[in-house]
Amino acid sequence: MVANPTPDKLTYRELHEPQAVLPLARYAHSVRPSETSTVSEWLAHSMAANKRLFGVYGGGEGDELVACWLLHPYTMRLRESLVSMGGVGLVSSRPDRRGQGNIRFMMTQALKTMREAANAVSVLYPFHIGFYRKYGWESFTEWMRYEISPGILAVPDGENPITTTDLAFPDEASKTFYNNYARTHYNFSLRDDIHWEARLRLWGDEQIARGVVKAECQGRISGLMGYTLFHKHGADSPALNISLFAASDESAKQALLAYLKRQSHQVTKIELHLPLDEPLWPYLTDYASAIKLQQLAMLRVVDLAMLDGLEIAAPNTALCIAVEDAQAPWNNGPWTLAVQDRVLHAEQGGTPTLQSGIGPLSTVLSGFTNVGAMLACGKMTALPGYHGEDLPKQTTLLVDFF
Repeated sequence: MVANPTPDKLTYRELHEPQAVLPLARYAHSVRPSETSTVSEWLAHSMAANKRLFGVYGGGEGDELVACWLLHPYTMRLRESLVSMGGVGLVSSRPDRRGQGNIRFMMTQALKTMREAANAVSVLYPFHIGFYRKYGWESFTEWMRYEISPGILAVPDGENPITTTDLAFPDEASKTFYNNYARTHYNFSLRDDIHWEARLRLWGDEQIARGVVKAECQGRISGLMGYTLFHKHGADSPALNISLFAASDESAKQALLAYLKRQSHQVTKIELHLPLDEPLWPYLTDYASAIKLQQLAMLRVVDLAMLDGLEIAAPNTALCIAVEDAQAPWNNGPWTLAVQDRVLHAEQGGTPTLQSGIGPLSTVLSGFTNVGAMLACGKMTALPGYHGEDLPKQTTLLVDFF
């Protein structure tokens, strides 16, 4: 058997007909025939929501689409700032053209696209961590996934003045609360009506209902919870998935948990996603059915220069790093990253005391880990003159999936 030859020419361009990528996406993402119409609708909706589709075309015999990806624009919190983030989704390729450099070419072009769009960082959800690590993305979020019966939830006795209200779509006060919360918590993204519609739209026949629950007292909202009620084929009863749990104080947290407990007459299982610094055990009267540490999202810096001015809650320090970035050559070379009065100053040049690929540096800048941990596992290298300078870790969490 003779392997397919490497294409002598690849071209990359934006696509405006989403249905053109459907055959690639169906195979790459194992889409069932019954789900094809849902994926087709999702693609059309994505394009209408200002997302952008790009394809790689092979040379040689014809102008054949061999790979594609979808750019999701977000404004995301990173450290203590809001930055432009490019979400990478729907990465697909023809099965008979794999292993020929098409994806490598596409990811390099994708970084140029995101740089032109002024995306300082990029996030994706990998099918395999190692696959995307070689292109510069690195793990940057962890969260706990609890599976519980609503009957084991308990909140302290006493009257709680906060009321909870179910909304099919957030009202203006709820949208304002969420965006204010997103500006100050974890790696949340700002949401406008287009983003909310994408979050609350029903996709597939297993999803029964989607909405938000607001916690409110005397006209002031102090909590917001996003849910999906779903009934998997073959399951005895429906379940609730809670992917957004935003409470500004303890009373709001208890009110939202009490709301979940009251669902026990309809659902027997709740899947609740919480950040690592929000333990659930104090509110449980029995063991959870399952507790799983989830590590999904990967992040990479698109352009280090765009992080100049990033706010970081860190003491004054300076790192000078020899950066290696095979896909984005504008990041290559020595960079001085200095925190002064909680502001990061990123400038090319200086005498390096550390050596790092863009992936390990990206995850340190995100707060997911620190230089010390990357040195210990060999992902960074200390050079003469390094004296332990570092950036602090912080809890990371992204609740927008794409």
